[in-house]
Parts: sequence; structure tokens; C-alpha cells
Amino acid sequence: MPGERPGVPDPALLAAYRAAEYVVPIGARLCRFRPDRPAPAPLAAWLADSGAAGWLSAFNPGSRRLPILDNLRRHDALFRRLRSEGLPALAGYAADPAGAWPDETSLLVPGIGLERLNRLALDFGQVAFLWLEPGQPVRMLLADPSGPLPA
Repeated sequence: MPGERPGVPDPALLAAYRAAEYVVPIGARLCRFRPDRPAPAPLAAWLADSGAAGWLSAFNPGSRRLPILDNLRRHDALFRRLRSEGLPALAGYAADPAGAWPDETSLLVPGIGLERLNRLALDFGQVAFLWLEPGQPVRMLLADPSGPLPA
């Protein structure tokens, strides 16, 4: 977990991340969103109230499939780290519409700074993460030690 570094992503991997559907409950609605598109109305309203938020998973570091119990332990470690820093999180998941990749439990974290999100992504071996800002399309960024990079 901490100290893991993802490899350089290939274009097919980034395309798969972009094609994924990201799902989180906001109020009584399940909001589905994708990178490079505006957030759906309930999520956009939530962002307007909560401010910028990050989307991060601890599952399958470096896009290498791990057994579900390993992934759940990693998710729990990420959730505990966020809680220890006083950051709330909403549980959601990322889904492959083609069904070739299993769903990945993820967290939507309001109030986290972009640099902190990047550091956590690196600590948990993630290649990329999402950044959501009020009134802006959802952005996919690459985790990098020098700071987040455009994907």
C-alpha cells in the first residue's frame, strides 16, 4: 500500500478509465458520471454545496487485479486514513460497461485538496483519480510524484 508506484499508463488503459461509469449515491439518487463530462444534476448541486471533491479507489493497484479480500483490506485502509485526517467520504464504485473488469469500490471525498488526493493515489498505487469541481467537467488526472498530471 503506502509507497506503491503505478507504472506509466498505456492509451488503452486510459481509454478504459474514461469509458468506465462512476457511480455514487447522492441523497436518494444514484448518480452516474464519466470523466470529461459535466456532473449529473444531483451531483452538481452537491458539489455546489460541498465544494471540490476527489474520487479515489484503493482497489487493484497499478490496474493489476487482486483478490477481493486484498482489495477490501486496501479500501478499509484508505477509508481509515481519510477518517484519521478528518475527511468524510461517500462510498461508490466504478463499473466497466463492457463487463470485462470487476466493479471497484471507490470513495468520493469532499474537502480534500488536489495535492493530498494525488499523494493518496500514489500511496495506494493508483494510476489515476478523478477531480470534481463545481460547474466544471469531471477531470481525470494521473497520479505523479511531481503533482497530478492531465490524463
